[in-house]
Amino acid sequence: MPKPRSPNREKSFEIYKEHDGNIENRRIAEMLGISEKTVGGWKCKDAWEARLNGVLQSKERSTPKEKGGQPGNKNAVGHGAPERNNNAEKHGLFRKYLPEETFSIIEQMPTDPLDILWDQIQIAYAAIIRAQSIMYVRDQKDSTKTKIGQKDSDTVTEERWEVQQAWDKQANFLQAQARAQKTLEGLIKQYDELLHKNWDLATEEQKARINALRAKVEDKTDKPIHITFTKASDGHG
Repeated sequence: MPKPRSPNREKSFEIYKEHDGNIENRRIAEMLGISEKTVGGWKCKDAWEARLNGVLQSKERSTPKEKGGQPGNKNAVGHGAPERNNNAEKHGLFRKYLPEETFSIIEQMPTDPLDILWDQIQIAYAAIIRAQSIMYVRDQKDSTKTKIGQKDSDTVTEERWEVQQAWDKQANFLQAQARAQKTLEGLIKQYDELLHKNWDLATEEQKARINALRAKVEDKTDKPIHITFTKASDGHG
C-alpha cells in the first residue's frame, strides 16, 4: 500500500509560490517543522520552478491587454518590459551550465546575509576544532619525515627529505590556529554588527545563536596558557 502523501508537501510549495520562489528551503522547513532535506526533495521531485513559471505565465495570460502597444513591445511608448521571475531565470542558467552537485548546493544556500555569515562562522569554527586532531603533536619526540623529491641520474638516485621536529610542528600549528581564530573573531564581529544594524528584521534564532557561539569561544573557565619557545640549539643536543 503506497505511503500517504504528506499534507506539508503541498503546503511547502504554496509557501514557495507566495514568495515567488525567493525563499530558501531552510525557511520553509522551519515554518512547517520539517527537515530541510525533505523540502529539497519535494522541490526537485515536484518541479517547483516549472510549476511556479506556469503559474506566473497563467497570470500574465489572464491579465487584460491594454490598448495601444503592449508591454515588452519595442514599438510601445511609455510601457516598461513585463516583470519576469528573475529567480527562476537565474536557476535555469545555473542548471544549464553547472554540474548537478554544484547546482544542488546553490539551491540549498541561504540568501539572507546573516545566514550566509552564520554558515561561514560554523565552517571556520569546525575547521579550528578539527585541526586539533589533525595537527596534534604527541610529545617532544614526535617528528615527521617526508619525502619531497627525487632526482635520478645515470649512476645515482638522489632523494630529498624534509624533517619536522616536534617544536617545528607545534610552532606551525600555533601560527595556523592563531590566524584561523582571528578570522573567526572577525566573522563573529561582522555578524554582530550586521545583526544589530537590522535588529528589527532579524529572527529570534539569528539573535540567539551568536550569544551561544560566543559563550563557547570565550569560555571563562579556561585558564591562560603561557608558552615559551626555545631555540633548538639551546634546548636540544
